[in-house]
Amino acid sequence: MEIEFLKMKNFRQYIDQKIAFAHPEGDRNFTIILGANGAGKTNLLNAITWCLYGEELHIGRKYKGLPLVNTTTLKELKPGESCDVEVQVQFKEKSGQKILITRTLEIIKTSTSNFQKIGPALMMMRQLGKDWIQVTEPQDIINRLIPKDLEEYFFFDGERLDRYFREETGETISKAVFRISQLGLLESVIVHLKRKRDEFLRDSRGLSSKAEDIRAFLDVQKKSFEADIEELAELESDKTEAERKEAGFSVKLRRCSAERISALENQRTELATDLDRLDSEITELRNDKFEFIFRSAPTIYLSGPLLRTTEMISAREEAGEIPPEYKKPFLEKMLRRGKCGACGRDLPEGSNYRKNVEDLLRKSSEISEISKEIIELNKDLQSMLSRLGSFREKQVKFGKKLKSLENERGQKSKKLKKISEEIGESDIEQVKMWESKRQQWKDIKEDLISKIGVSKFRIERRQNIIRAKENELKRELKKQGKYEKLLKILDFCDKSLEAAIAIKNAVMEDVRQEIEEKTEEQFFSLIWKKETYIDVKIDDAYNISVLHRSGMEGIGTLSAGERQVLALSFMAALNNVSGFDVPIIIDTPLGRISRKPKKSIALNLPKYLKGKQVTLLVTEEEYTPEVRELLDNRVGKNYVIEFKETGNGNLAEVVLS
Repeated sequence: MEIEFLKMKNFRQYIDQKIAFAHPEGDRNFTIILGANGAGKTNLLNAITWCLYGEELHIGRKYKGLPLVNTTTLKELKPGESCDVEVQVQFKEKSGQKILITRTLEIIKTSTSNFQKIGPALMMMRQLGKDWIQVTEPQDIINRLIPKDLEEYFFFDGERLDRYFREETGETISKAVFRISQLGLLESVIVHLKRKRDEFLRDSRGLSSKAEDIRAFLDVQKKSFEADIEELAELESDKTEAERKEAGFSVKLRRCSAERISALENQRTELATDLDRLDSEITELRNDKFEFIFRSAPTIYLSGPLLRTTEMISAREEAGEIPPEYKKPFLEKMLRRGKCGACGRDLPEGSNYRKNVEDLLRKSSEISEISKEIIELNKDLQSMLSRLGSFREKQVKFGKKLKSLENERGQKSKKLKKISEEIGESDIEQVKMWESKRQQWKDIKEDLISKIGVSKFRIERRQNIIRAKENELKRELKKQGKYEKLLKILDFCDKSLEAAIAIKNAVMEDVRQEIEEKTEEQFFSLIWKKETYIDVKIDDAYNISVLHRSGMEGIGTLSAGERQVLALSFMAALNNVSGFDVPIIIDTPLGRISRKPKKSIALNLPKYLKGKQVTLLVTEEEYTPEVRELLDNRVGKNYVIEFKETGNGNLAEVVLS
């Protein structure tokens, strides 16, 4: 499925705008929309989500609280006059059929400063042959085409990508994978089988008193189990809300009108980022130090024997024993022949000449025969020992650098604490309240995390009790032959449940492995530190790990750009396995990424989104000449947002470049 065009009327800064998108067929499947920060790129994404779901799902701080209608149009209206906010999105399916979705909101100006909203109204038209017919229940059709809770995996927010693995838990990601894998039908089958199994038991008559007691006990336990599941869902929902509230008050503190407090909150955010960076640098330096020590350890431990060996060899060299003046075999040959090998003189037994040769032979040793090898060895040993001289110097350098980083971290940590205390002790009552609320929601979140752990333990324990009692009930029913049919039904239900659960788990595991493989493949094709990280893992609970070459967990030390690459790789992997034929839109895809990785992403991203219609909403800083050149043969449409500020509000127009 592709977007053919987006049309906006009086939506935010767009008064009358139509944008045609590149077709996904062939290689030129990319549409580029270039605009400065604040020009209206994200509002193009919001226009699509508002048209589809009636909500701006990517609204930024700048536009929260402002009316949806273009302020210039609104100010030009006279009291009693009206205008429409309208967004149209036309899709084309692979079959060639077209779908036109229109959402309209009527605005009536009631006075100089007030207006009334009527609507919004949603309409969907589907093309059948040459005719267009109106579709009933359009929202249901939209949710089947692009489910709202999966929207973020097709319409990416580049800024959110940086926060993704800091904000989302493995459990949240697991739920997203469950939804994107479309396993809801299997889950419904499992729930239905459990209910039918319980109905068969409840409807059976004439059970023994013991069987009746077990069945009654099971009824109570299963109701309690369902209550536990509901309680866990509420706790998790409350935790998500607490996280949202905590983040909301942090945002309020950052946007506080009191200049000093606002500056302090910004400093707090910067310090937190600096601490993350310092933790990363400290970990990496410690790993480098460990590796250096590991490489130097053999030489250090053997330095004594090595030194003594070189001293012995040097002493032999000074004594003239190595290299020897005469080789031992040469002297032995002279004595056997009885003649001097140099002058030919006879060496009779007992003569002084023979004694001189025998003395030379005695002074010669076995070590003299391998003197060449010993001399070479001595050079190697001395080279090894010379490196020890720089060991302490390097150790000192490592120590100084580590101490400097740790001192810097300590100072920044103290400063962060002081700023938090200063904000909390501020004389501005509202700011004090916000800081208090932020801390309150943080405490609530941590308390809920603890309660969720207890709830999960209770659910697991109750499941074990239910399983044991069900087995006990089966044994009791087997004692009475008349329940053979009921036992067969229960056995069929149990086997069907086992099969459904096994299929669900197998599909989830296959999806997990595929997502892990694709995330790893894409991460290492996009990342620029090829030797720093060695693996990407996604465990059964969908907790994501990036392994440092030291074997330690590295996800916490990733830079903002590296985190964004990881999230982009994960999102692309999810999209690839989703089974949904949906166009991809990425807002600010390269915002926090430096020059070298920008090129890597521009080179490799088209490979992973092959066959998809892709739209990139970019700034000049992202869409550098190098990126532009690498993507040039994949771009079918190039647009620029022309933006201007007026006395009545902001206006923007998307034009072909």
